[in-house]
Amino acid sequence: MQFIRSRRWPERILALALALCLPVLAAAEEGAQDLQGGEIPLEDDIQWMNQSDLQAAYAINMDADLQLGYVASTTGEINPFHCTDRDLVSLNHLVFESLVDFDDEVKPTPLLADSWTSNGKEWTFKLREGIVFHNGAALTAYEVVASYQRFLLCEETNPYYSRVQMISSMEVVDDLTLKVNSKYSGYVTLYAMTFPVVQSSTLDDRMARGTGPYWYTEYATGSGVRLEVNPLWWKKDPEIQSIAARNYADTGSALEALKTNEINLLCTQSSQAAINRKISGLTSMDYTTTTYEMLVPNLNDDSPMGDVRMRQALMYGIDRAAVAESAYLGMGVQCEVPVNPSSWLYESQSAIYYYSPERAYQLIQSCGWEDLTGDGMLNQIDGVLLKDLTLKLVTYNESTNTIRENAANLIANQLAKVGVTVEVHVYTKQTCLQRVKDKNYDIALVGVQLSEIPNLSPMFQSGGSLNLNNFKNDNMELLIGQVSSAKTEEELKSLYSQMQMIAVERLPVLGLLFRTGTVLSTRSLAGLSGMCVSDMLNGVEFMQRTQ
Repeated sequence: MQFIRSRRWPERILALALALCLPVLAAAEEGAQDLQGGEIPLEDDIQWMNQSDLQAAYAINMDADLQLGYVASTTGEINPFHCTDRDLVSLNHLVFESLVDFDDEVKPTPLLADSWTSNGKEWTFKLREGIVFHNGAALTAYEVVASYQRFLLCEETNPYYSRVQMISSMEVVDDLTLKVNSKYSGYVTLYAMTFPVVQSSTLDDRMARGTGPYWYTEYATGSGVRLEVNPLWWKKDPEIQSIAARNYADTGSALEALKTNEINLLCTQSSQAAINRKISGLTSMDYTTTTYEMLVPNLNDDSPMGDVRMRQALMYGIDRAAVAESAYLGMGVQCEVPVNPSSWLYESQSAIYYYSPERAYQLIQSCGWEDLTGDGMLNQIDGVLLKDLTLKLVTYNESTNTIRENAANLIANQLAKVGVTVEVHVYTKQTCLQRVKDKNYDIALVGVQLSEIPNLSPMFQSGGSLNLNNFKNDNMELLIGQVSSAKTEEELKSLYSQMQMIAVERLPVLGLLFRTGTVLSTRSLAGLSGMCVSDMLNGVEFMQRTQ
Protein backbone atom coordinates (compact mmCIF):
# COMPACT_ATOMS: atom_id res chain seq x y z
CA MET A 1 0.00 0.00 0.00
CA GLN A 2 3.05 2.23 -0.16
CA PHE A 3 2.95 5.10 -2.66
CA ILE A 4 5.16 8.11 -3.28
CA ARG A 5 3.70 11.58 -3.18
CA SER A 6 3.84 13.45 -6.46
CA ARG A 7 2.60 16.74 -7.79
CA ARG A 8 1.13 15.00 -10.84
CA TRP A 9 -2.65 15.09 -10.50
CA PRO A 10 -3.42 11.56 -11.84
CA GLU A 11 -1.30 10.05 -9.06
CA ARG A 12 -3.17 12.15 -6.51
CA ILE A 13 -6.41 10.70 -7.81
CA LEU A 14 -4.97 7.20 -7.47
CA ALA A 15 -3.90 7.96 -3.91
CA LEU A 16 -7.36 9.30 -3.12
CA ALA A 17 -8.90 6.11 -4.47
CA LEU A 18 -6.67 4.11 -2.16
CA ALA A 19 -7.70 6.31 0.74
CA LEU A 20 -11.38 5.69 0.09
CA CYS A 21 -10.67 1.96 0.23
CA LEU A 22 -9.03 2.19 3.64
CA PRO A 23 -12.25 2.45 5.69
CA VAL A 24 -13.39 -0.82 4.07
CA LEU A 25 -10.14 -2.50 5.04
CA ALA A 26 -10.41 -1.10 8.56
CA ALA A 27 -13.92 -2.50 8.83
CA ALA A 28 -12.59 -5.93 7.93
CA GLU A 29 -10.35 -5.64 10.97
CA GLU A 30 -13.42 -5.85 13.19
CA GLY A 31 -13.86 -9.33 11.76
CA ALA A 32 -10.43 -10.34 13.08
CA GLN A 33 -8.59 -9.70 9.80
CA ASP A 34 -5.54 -7.45 9.53
CA LEU A 35 -4.63 -5.27 6.55
CA GLN A 36 -2.51 -8.03 5.07
CA GLY A 37 -5.52 -10.34 5.01
CA GLY A 38 -4.15 -12.74 7.62
CA GLU A 39 -5.93 -13.80 10.76
CA ILE A 40 -5.04 -11.89 13.92
CA PRO A 41 -5.91 -12.60 17.56
CA LEU A 42 -8.74 -10.69 19.16
CA GLU A 43 -8.06 -8.39 22.15
CA ASP A 44 -9.24 -11.04 24.62
CA ASP A 45 -6.77 -13.50 23.14
CA ILE A 46 -3.67 -11.34 23.36
CA GLN A 47 -3.68 -10.29 27.01
CA TRP A 48 -1.44 -13.22 27.92
CA MET A 49 0.96 -12.78 25.02
CA ASN A 50 4.40 -11.24 25.43
CA GLN A 51 5.73 -8.53 23.15
CA SER A 52 7.60 -10.91 20.83
CA ASP A 53 4.42 -12.91 20.31
CA LEU A 54 2.47 -9.73 19.55
CA GLN A 55 4.98 -8.49 17.01
CA ALA A 56 5.09 -11.88 15.31
CA ALA A 57 1.28 -12.08 15.21
CA TYR A 58 0.76 -8.65 13.70
CA ALA A 59 3.93 -8.23 11.57
CA ILE A 60 3.84 -4.51 10.73
CA ASN A 61 5.77 -3.71 7.55
CA MET A 62 8.90 -1.94 8.87
CA ASP A 63 10.35 -1.13 5.44
CA ALA A 64 10.01 2.68 5.51
CA ASP A 65 11.94 5.92 5.11
CA LEU A 66 12.04 6.26 8.89
CA GLN A 67 11.82 3.55 11.55
CA LEU A 68 11.09 4.77 15.04
CA GLY A 69 10.36 3.19 18.38
CA TYR A 70 7.74 4.09 20.95
CA VAL A 71 6.83 2.88 24.42
CA ALA A 72 3.15 2.19 25.05
CA SER A 73 0.88 -0.31 26.72
CA THR A 74 -0.06 -3.46 24.82
CA THR A 75 -3.66 -2.21 24.74
CA GLY A 76 -2.87 1.34 23.63
CA GLU A 77 -5.08 2.89 20.95
CA ILE A 78 -4.32 5.52 18.32
CA ASN A 79 -7.89 6.78 17.89
CA PRO A 80 -7.60 10.30 19.46
CA PHE A 81 -10.72 9.79 21.59
CA HIS A 82 -9.20 6.74 23.27
CA CYS A 83 -5.47 7.51 23.02
CA THR A 84 -3.77 8.17 26.37
CA ASP A 85 -0.25 6.77 25.82
CA ARG A 86 2.13 9.73 25.56
CA ASP A 87 4.14 8.40 22.62
CA LEU A 88 0.99 7.59 20.64
CA VAL A 89 -0.43 11.05 21.37
CA SER A 90 2.74 12.45 19.82
CA LEU A 91 2.37 10.23 16.74
CA ASN A 92 -1.18 11.51 16.35
CA HIS A 93 0.19 15.01 15.74
CA LEU A 94 1.46 13.69 12.41
CA VAL A 95 -2.03 12.57 11.41
CA PHE A 96 -4.47 15.04 12.94
CA GLU A 97 -4.51 18.84 12.98
CA SER A 98 -6.44 21.35 15.07
CA LEU A 99 -7.97 24.74 14.41
CA VAL A 100 -5.29 26.36 16.57
CA ASP A 101 -1.73 25.12 17.04
CA PHE A 102 1.24 26.14 19.21
CA ASP A 103 4.30 27.83 17.76
CA ASP A 104 7.85 27.30 19.04
CA GLU A 105 7.08 29.56 22.03
CA VAL A 106 3.88 27.63 22.86
CA LYS A 107 1.82 30.60 21.69
CA PRO A 108 -1.50 29.93 19.90
CA THR A 109 -1.18 30.26 16.13
CA PRO A 110 -3.63 29.60 13.26
CA LEU A 111 -3.67 26.12 11.72
CA LEU A 112 -6.93 24.82 10.26
CA ALA A 113 -8.53 28.10 11.28
CA ASP A 114 -7.50 30.99 9.09
CA SER A 115 -8.64 33.70 11.50
CA TRP A 116 -10.85 34.42 14.48
CA THR A 117 -12.66 37.26 16.21
CA SER A 118 -14.22 37.56 19.65
CA ASN A 119 -17.03 39.47 21.27
CA GLY A 120 -17.01 38.78 24.97
CA LYS A 121 -17.34 35.01 25.40
CA GLU A 122 -18.50 34.50 21.82
CA TRP A 123 -15.80 33.57 19.32
CA THR A 124 -16.08 33.18 15.56
CA PHE A 125 -13.55 31.00 13.71
CA LYS A 126 -13.08 31.02 9.94
CA LEU A 127 -11.71 27.78 8.48
CA ARG A 128 -9.21 27.65 5.64
CA GLU A 129 -10.67 26.80 2.26
CA GLY A 130 -9.72 23.74 0.23
CA ILE A 131 -8.53 21.47 3.05
CA VAL A 132 -9.57 17.83 2.80
CA PHE A 133 -9.23 14.77 5.01
CA HIS A 134 -7.14 11.75 4.07
CA ASN A 135 -10.17 10.12 2.46
CA GLY A 136 -10.93 13.18 0.32
CA ALA A 137 -13.83 14.52 2.40
CA ALA A 138 -13.82 18.31 2.74
CA LEU A 139 -13.01 19.93 6.05
CA THR A 140 -16.07 21.82 7.28
CA ALA A 141 -17.30 23.36 10.50
CA TYR A 142 -19.56 20.31 10.91
CA GLU A 143 -16.50 18.07 11.26
CA VAL A 144 -15.05 20.34 13.96
CA VAL A 145 -18.30 20.25 15.95
CA ALA A 146 -18.48 16.46 15.64
CA SER A 147 -14.94 16.10 17.05
CA TYR A 148 -15.66 18.55 19.86
CA GLN A 149 -18.81 16.69 20.87
CA ARG A 150 -16.99 13.37 20.90
CA PHE A 151 -14.17 14.72 23.09
CA LEU A 152 -16.82 15.85 25.58
CA LEU A 153 -17.68 12.18 26.06
CA CYS A 154 -14.10 11.16 26.81
CA GLU A 155 -12.76 10.38 30.26
CA GLU A 156 -10.52 12.76 32.19
CA THR A 157 -7.45 10.72 31.24
CA ASN A 158 -7.80 11.93 27.65
CA PRO A 159 -5.23 14.74 27.07
CA TYR A 160 -7.85 16.97 25.41
CA TYR A 161 -10.67 16.48 27.91
CA SER A 162 -9.78 19.51 30.05
CA ARG A 163 -9.41 21.72 26.96
CA VAL A 164 -12.87 21.11 25.55
CA GLN A 165 -14.31 21.67 29.03
CA MET A 166 -13.37 25.33 28.56
CA ILE A 167 -16.02 25.56 25.83
CA SER A 168 -19.71 26.01 26.69
CA SER A 169 -21.08 25.26 23.22
CA MET A 170 -20.12 25.13 19.56
CA GLU A 171 -22.30 25.52 16.50
CA VAL A 172 -22.01 25.77 12.72
CA VAL A 173 -22.67 29.11 11.03
CA ASP A 174 -21.81 27.84 7.55
CA ASP A 175 -19.41 25.31 6.04
CA LEU A 176 -16.35 27.40 6.88
CA THR A 177 -17.57 29.39 9.87
CA LEU A 178 -17.82 28.23 13.45
CA LYS A 179 -19.34 29.99 16.46
CA VAL A 180 -17.88 29.05 19.83
CA ASN A 181 -19.30 30.10 23.19
CA SER A 182 -16.49 29.97 25.71
CA LYS A 183 -16.65 29.79 29.47
CA TYR A 184 -14.11 32.61 29.48
CA SER A 185 -13.92 35.90 27.66
CA GLY A 186 -10.14 35.95 27.47
CA TYR A 187 -7.36 34.91 25.13
CA VAL A 188 -7.02 31.53 26.93
CA THR A 189 -10.01 30.29 24.89
CA LEU A 190 -7.61 29.76 21.98
CA TYR A 191 -5.89 27.02 23.96
CA ALA A 192 -9.19 25.15 24.09
CA MET A 193 -9.24 24.97 20.28
CA THR A 194 -6.11 22.80 20.04
CA PHE A 195 -7.96 19.47 20.00
CA PRO A 196 -7.56 17.17 16.95
CA VAL A 197 -10.18 17.42 14.21
CA VAL A 198 -11.28 13.98 13.04
CA GLN A 199 -13.32 13.24 9.92
CA SER A 200 -16.83 12.56 11.25
CA SER A 201 -17.48 9.30 9.41
CA THR A 202 -14.32 7.82 10.98
CA LEU A 203 -14.80 8.91 14.59
CA ASP A 204 -15.06 5.30 15.76
CA ASP A 205 -12.45 3.83 13.42
CA ARG A 206 -9.29 2.39 14.92
CA MET A 207 -7.40 4.36 12.27
CA ALA A 208 -9.49 7.54 12.10
CA ARG A 209 -8.79 10.16 9.43
CA GLY A 210 -7.37 13.62 9.87
CA THR A 211 -5.89 16.36 7.69
CA GLY A 212 -2.21 16.02 8.69
CA PRO A 213 0.89 15.16 6.63
CA TYR A 214 0.45 11.40 7.19
CA TRP A 215 -2.30 8.84 7.57
CA TYR A 216 -2.33 5.50 9.33
CA THR A 217 -2.25 2.52 6.99
CA GLU A 218 -1.47 -0.25 9.49
CA TYR A 219 -1.92 -0.57 13.23
CA ALA A 220 -1.39 -3.62 15.37
CA THR A 221 -2.18 -3.05 19.03
CA GLY A 222 0.90 -3.63 21.14
CA SER A 223 3.10 -4.27 18.10
CA GLY A 224 3.43 -1.24 15.81
CA VAL A 225 1.97 1.28 13.44
CA ARG A 226 2.69 2.45 9.90
CA LEU A 227 2.13 5.89 8.41
CA GLU A 228 2.21 6.92 4.76
CA VAL A 229 2.48 10.42 3.35
CA ASN A 230 -0.79 12.24 2.69
CA PRO A 231 -0.77 13.31 -1.00
CA LEU A 232 -3.64 15.72 -0.29
CA TRP A 233 -1.90 17.64 2.50
CA TRP A 234 -2.34 21.38 2.16
CA LYS A 235 1.20 22.33 3.21
CA LYS A 236 4.65 21.74 1.75
CA ASP A 237 5.41 18.22 0.49
CA PRO A 238 7.09 16.13 3.23
CA GLU A 239 10.56 14.70 2.64
CA ILE A 240 9.80 11.53 4.62
CA GLN A 241 7.29 9.47 2.63
CA SER A 242 6.71 6.60 5.06
CA ILE A 243 7.17 5.99 8.78
CA ALA A 244 7.13 2.61 10.52
CA ALA A 245 6.95 2.60 14.32
CA ARG A 246 7.50 -0.38 16.61
CA ASN A 247 6.01 -0.74 20.08
CA TYR A 248 8.40 -1.57 22.94
CA ALA A 249 7.45 -2.57 26.46
CA ASP A 250 10.03 -0.31 28.10
CA THR A 251 12.63 2.33 27.32
CA GLY A 252 15.53 -0.07 27.86
CA SER A 253 14.29 -2.35 25.08
CA ALA A 254 13.75 0.61 22.76
CA LEU A 255 17.24 1.97 23.43
CA GLU A 256 18.76 -1.43 22.69
CA ALA A 257 16.81 -1.52 19.41
CA LEU A 258 18.22 1.89 18.52
CA LYS A 259 21.79 0.77 19.19
CA THR A 260 21.35 -2.36 17.08
CA ASN A 261 19.77 -0.40 14.18
CA GLU A 262 16.41 -2.11 14.51
CA ILE A 263 15.04 1.44 14.60
CA ASN A 264 16.70 4.76 13.81
CA LEU A 265 14.80 7.23 16.02
CA LEU A 266 13.45 7.27 19.57
CA CYS A 267 11.86 9.97 21.74
CA THR A 268 12.14 9.47 25.49
CA GLN A 269 12.03 11.23 28.85
CA SER A 270 13.72 8.35 30.63
CA SER A 271 16.91 9.03 32.54
CA GLN A 272 18.38 6.01 30.72
CA ALA A 273 18.73 8.28 27.69
CA ALA A 274 21.27 10.48 29.50
CA ILE A 275 24.16 8.08 28.92
CA ASN A 276 23.01 7.10 25.45
CA ARG A 277 23.16 10.73 24.28
CA LYS A 278 26.95 10.44 24.47
CA ILE A 279 27.25 7.23 22.46
CA SER A 280 29.20 7.60 19.23
CA GLY A 281 26.99 7.48 16.16
CA LEU A 282 23.89 8.88 17.86
CA THR A 283 22.61 12.42 17.49
CA SER A 284 20.26 13.98 20.00
CA MET A 285 17.97 16.96 20.46
CA ASP A 286 16.40 17.89 23.79
CA TYR A 287 12.96 19.33 24.50
CA THR A 288 11.38 20.69 27.68
CA THR A 289 8.64 18.62 29.29
CA THR A 290 5.84 19.74 31.61
CA THR A 291 7.38 17.98 34.64
CA TYR A 292 8.47 20.63 37.15
CA GLU A 293 10.83 19.80 40.03
CA MET A 294 10.60 22.02 43.09
CA LEU A 295 11.15 22.28 46.81
CA VAL A 296 7.95 22.95 48.75
CA PRO A 297 8.69 24.85 51.99
CA ASN A 298 6.70 24.54 55.20
CA LEU A 299 5.30 28.05 55.57
CA ASN A 300 4.22 27.63 59.19
CA ASP A 301 5.91 29.83 61.79
CA ASP A 302 7.22 26.81 63.71
CA SER A 303 9.44 25.88 60.76
CA PRO A 304 12.59 27.87 59.87
CA MET A 305 11.21 27.94 56.30
CA GLY A 306 8.33 30.15 57.46
CA ASP A 307 10.72 33.11 57.15
CA VAL A 308 11.02 34.31 53.54
CA ARG A 309 14.68 35.21 54.16
CA MET A 310 15.41 31.55 54.86
CA ARG A 311 13.70 30.57 51.64
CA GLN A 312 15.76 33.14 49.78
CA ALA A 313 18.89 31.80 51.45
CA LEU A 314 18.22 28.31 50.14
CA MET A 315 17.75 29.64 46.62
CA TYR A 316 21.23 31.18 46.85
CA GLY A 317 22.71 28.21 48.69
CA ILE A 318 21.63 25.52 46.24
CA ASP A 319 23.72 25.10 43.11
CA ARG A 320 20.84 24.26 40.78
CA ALA A 321 23.14 23.85 37.78
CA ALA A 322 25.02 21.11 39.63
CA VAL A 323 21.74 19.49 40.71
CA ALA A 324 20.48 19.45 37.12
CA GLU A 325 23.75 18.07 35.74
CA SER A 326 24.58 15.55 38.45
CA ALA A 327 21.36 14.32 40.06
CA TYR A 328 19.10 14.77 37.02
CA LEU A 329 21.84 13.55 34.65
CA GLY A 330 21.79 16.71 32.56
CA MET A 331 18.12 16.24 31.66
CA GLY A 332 16.77 19.44 33.15
CA VAL A 333 16.51 23.18 32.49
CA GLN A 334 16.87 25.50 35.49
CA CYS A 335 13.81 27.61 36.21
CA GLU A 336 12.73 29.46 39.36
CA VAL A 337 9.07 29.62 38.32
CA PRO A 338 6.58 27.01 37.02
CA VAL A 339 6.49 28.55 33.54
CA ASN A 340 8.40 26.85 30.76
CA PRO A 341 11.49 28.97 29.93
CA SER A 342 10.80 28.52 26.22
CA SER A 343 7.23 29.83 26.59
CA TRP A 344 6.22 33.28 25.37
CA LEU A 345 4.73 33.80 28.85
CA TYR A 346 8.02 33.25 30.69
CA GLU A 347 9.32 36.33 32.47
CA SER A 348 13.12 36.36 32.16
CA GLN A 349 13.37 38.91 34.99
CA SER A 350 12.23 36.16 37.38
CA ALA A 351 15.71 34.59 37.15
CA ILE A 352 16.97 36.59 40.12
CA TYR A 353 18.73 33.85 42.09
CA TYR A 354 22.24 32.64 41.44
CA TYR A 355 24.54 30.32 43.32
CA SER A 356 26.14 32.34 46.11
CA PRO A 357 26.98 30.58 49.41
CA GLU A 358 28.11 33.93 50.79
CA ARG A 359 24.75 35.57 50.15
CA ALA A 360 22.95 32.51 51.55
CA TYR A 361 25.03 32.64 54.75
CA GLN A 362 24.28 36.36 55.25
CA LEU A 363 20.53 35.83 54.88
CA ILE A 364 20.53 32.92 57.34
CA GLN A 365 22.43 35.00 59.87
CA SER A 366 19.83 37.77 59.48
CA CYS A 367 17.26 35.21 60.69
CA GLY A 368 19.14 34.91 64.02
CA TRP A 369 21.37 31.91 63.32
CA GLU A 370 25.13 31.92 63.87
CA ASP A 371 28.01 29.53 64.48
CA LEU A 372 28.17 29.45 68.29
CA THR A 373 30.29 26.30 68.57
CA GLY A 374 32.94 26.99 65.95
CA ASP A 375 32.20 23.82 63.98
CA GLY A 376 30.84 25.61 60.91
CA MET A 377 27.22 24.66 61.59
CA LEU A 378 24.67 27.32 62.53
CA ASN A 379 22.71 27.34 65.76
CA GLN A 380 21.00 29.65 68.24
CA ILE A 381 20.05 29.79 71.90
CA ASP A 382 16.49 28.60 72.58
CA GLY A 383 15.87 29.41 76.23
CA VAL A 384 18.72 27.62 77.94
CA LEU A 385 19.25 25.11 75.12
CA LEU A 386 21.50 25.30 72.09
CA LYS A 387 19.46 24.50 68.96
CA ASP A 388 21.08 23.57 65.66
CA LEU A 389 19.66 24.77 62.37
CA THR A 390 18.28 21.48 61.10
CA LEU A 391 15.87 21.07 58.19
CA LYS A 392 13.85 17.93 57.53
CA LEU A 393 13.77 17.27 53.78
CA VAL A 394 11.23 14.69 52.59
CA THR A 395 11.01 13.21 49.10
CA TYR A 396 10.14 10.07 47.15
CA ASN A 397 11.64 8.09 44.30
CA GLU A 398 10.18 7.18 40.93
CA SER A 399 9.59 3.51 40.24
CA THR A 400 12.57 3.22 37.88
CA ASN A 401 15.25 5.41 39.45
CA THR A 402 16.51 7.24 42.56
CA ILE A 403 16.95 10.63 40.92
CA ARG A 404 15.06 12.62 43.59
CA GLU A 405 16.85 10.86 46.43
CA ASN A 406 20.17 11.68 44.77
CA ALA A 407 19.06 15.30 44.29
CA ALA A 408 17.99 15.56 47.94
CA ASN A 409 21.35 14.26 49.18
CA LEU A 410 23.22 16.65 46.88
CA ILE A 411 21.14 19.58 48.15
CA ALA A 412 21.87 18.49 51.73
CA ASN A 413 25.63 18.50 51.02
CA GLN A 414 25.43 21.94 49.40
CA LEU A 415 23.50 23.48 52.30
CA ALA A 416 25.94 21.98 54.80
CA LYS A 417 28.52 24.38 53.32
CA VAL A 418 26.47 27.32 54.61
CA GLY A 419 25.98 25.80 58.07
CA VAL A 420 22.60 24.11 57.55
CA THR A 421 22.05 20.51 58.62
CA VAL A 422 19.59 18.75 56.29
CA GLU A 423 18.08 15.40 57.26
CA VAL A 424 16.91 13.54 54.15
CA HIS A 425 13.92 11.20 54.49
CA VAL A 426 12.83 9.13 51.49
CA TYR A 427 9.29 7.76 51.59
CA THR A 428 6.73 6.44 49.18
CA LYS A 429 4.99 9.20 47.25
CA GLN A 430 1.81 8.78 49.28
CA THR A 431 3.64 8.96 52.60
CA CYS A 432 5.70 11.94 51.47
CA LEU A 433 2.61 13.93 50.49
CA GLN A 434 0.93 12.98 53.75
CA ARG A 435 3.93 14.36 55.67
CA VAL A 436 3.54 17.60 53.75
CA LYS A 437 -0.18 17.70 54.48
CA ASP A 438 0.48 17.09 58.20
CA LYS A 439 3.20 19.80 58.22
CA ASN A 440 5.66 17.18 59.43
CA TYR A 441 8.55 18.47 57.32
CA ASP A 442 10.52 21.61 56.49
CA ILE A 443 11.11 21.19 52.75
CA ALA A 444 9.76 18.61 50.31
CA LEU A 445 11.35 17.74 46.97
CA VAL A 446 8.53 16.84 44.57
CA GLY A 447 7.77 16.77 40.87
CA VAL A 448 4.45 17.98 39.45
CA GLN A 449 2.86 17.73 36.01
CA LEU A 450 1.84 21.12 34.64
CA SER A 451 -0.46 21.87 31.73
CA GLU A 452 0.39 23.34 28.33
CA ILE A 453 -2.59 25.63 28.90
CA PRO A 454 -1.64 28.75 30.92
CA ASN A 455 -2.96 28.12 34.41
CA LEU A 456 -1.06 28.94 37.58
CA SER A 457 -4.12 28.63 39.81
CA PRO A 458 -3.41 24.98 40.82
CA MET A 459 -0.01 26.05 42.10
CA PHE A 460 -0.61 29.47 43.64
CA GLN A 461 -4.32 29.91 44.27
CA SER A 462 -5.70 29.15 47.71
CA GLY A 463 -7.06 25.60 47.60
CA GLY A 464 -5.26 24.79 44.33
CA SER A 465 -4.59 21.10 43.70
CA LEU A 466 -0.81 21.70 43.56
CA ASN A 467 -0.73 24.30 46.35
CA LEU A 468 0.74 21.78 48.78
CA ASN A 469 1.68 24.23 51.55
CA ASN A 470 -1.54 26.33 51.49
CA PHE A 471 0.18 29.46 50.21
CA LYS A 472 -2.09 32.51 50.01
CA ASN A 473 -1.32 35.96 48.68
CA ASP A 474 -4.00 38.55 47.94
CA ASN A 475 -2.19 40.08 44.99
CA MET A 476 -1.59 36.64 43.48
CA GLU A 477 -5.27 35.76 43.93
CA LEU A 478 -6.30 38.96 42.16
CA LEU A 479 -3.99 38.36 39.21
CA ILE A 480 -5.07 34.73 38.82
CA GLY A 481 -8.68 35.87 38.77
CA GLN A 482 -7.94 38.22 35.86
CA VAL A 483 -6.24 35.64 33.61
CA SER A 484 -9.42 34.17 32.17
CA SER A 485 -10.67 37.60 31.06
CA ALA A 486 -7.39 38.93 29.58
CA LYS A 487 -8.43 39.65 25.99
CA THR A 488 -5.07 40.28 24.34
CA GLU A 489 -1.64 38.72 24.25
CA GLU A 490 -0.24 41.82 25.94
CA GLU A 491 -2.70 41.64 28.84
CA LEU A 492 -2.08 37.93 29.44
CA LYS A 493 1.69 38.32 29.28
CA SER A 494 1.56 41.25 31.73
CA LEU A 495 -0.47 39.20 34.22
CA TYR A 496 1.92 36.28 33.95
CA SER A 497 4.90 38.55 34.40
CA GLN A 498 3.46 39.97 37.61
CA MET A 499 2.58 36.53 38.98
CA GLN A 500 6.08 35.21 38.32
CA MET A 501 7.67 38.17 40.10
CA ILE A 502 5.46 37.59 43.16
CA ALA A 503 6.48 33.93 43.06
CA VAL A 504 10.21 34.68 43.19
CA GLU A 505 9.77 37.39 45.83
CA ARG A 506 7.54 35.40 48.19
CA LEU A 507 8.88 31.95 47.24
CA PRO A 508 5.84 29.75 47.94
CA VAL A 509 7.94 27.12 46.15
CA LEU A 510 11.67 26.97 45.54
CA GLY A 511 11.82 26.23 41.83
CA LEU A 512 14.60 23.96 40.61
CA LEU A 513 14.07 22.87 37.01
CA PHE A 514 11.89 21.54 34.25
CA ARG A 515 12.71 17.97 33.28
CA THR A 516 13.72 17.49 29.66
CA GLY A 517 13.24 14.67 27.18
CA THR A 518 15.41 13.86 24.21
CA VAL A 519 15.13 12.64 20.65
CA LEU A 520 17.86 10.11 19.84
CA SER A 521 18.66 9.03 16.31
CA THR A 522 21.25 7.32 14.18
CA ARG A 523 20.48 9.99 11.56
CA SER A 524 20.64 13.75 11.34
CA LEU A 525 17.78 15.46 13.18
CA ALA A 526 17.80 18.52 10.93
CA GLY A 527 14.17 19.48 10.36
CA LEU A 528 12.93 18.93 13.89
CA SER A 529 12.00 22.09 15.81
CA GLY A 530 9.68 23.31 18.53
CA MET A 531 9.26 19.85 20.06
CA CYS A 532 7.25 19.52 23.25
CA VAL A 533 6.04 16.69 25.45
CA SER A 534 2.82 16.22 23.46
CA ASP A 535 4.47 16.71 20.06
CA MET A 536 7.93 15.17 20.26
CA LEU A 537 8.10 14.61 16.49
CA ASN A 538 7.33 18.15 15.36
CA GLY A 539 8.96 18.67 11.97
CA VAL A 540 9.88 15.02 11.42
CA GLU A 541 8.24 15.22 7.98
CA PHE A 542 11.04 17.55 6.88
CA MET A 543 13.96 15.38 7.99
CA GLN A 544 16.19 14.20 5.17
CA ARG A 545 14.89 11.05 3.54
CA THR A 546 18.31 9.47 2.97
CA GLN A 547 21.59 9.81 4.83
